[in-house]
Amino acid sequence: MRVLYGVSIHEAAASGDLERMKAMVQQAEEWLRETGDVAAALEVLKLEIAKLERNG
Repeated sequence: MRVLYGVSIHEAAASGDLERMKAMVQQAEEWLRETGDVAAALEVLKLEIAKLERNG
């Protein structure tokens, strides 16, 4: 599986190739299942950084 970036998804959409678009959807859905909620994990990490910076 390749690493998904917004560019890959936008390129698939712009290609007009229905099979390519469907394949990208499958890859993206699989990636999301494997990685979980990256956005939420990132927010937790940012909160921990802020807490440590405040407490010096």
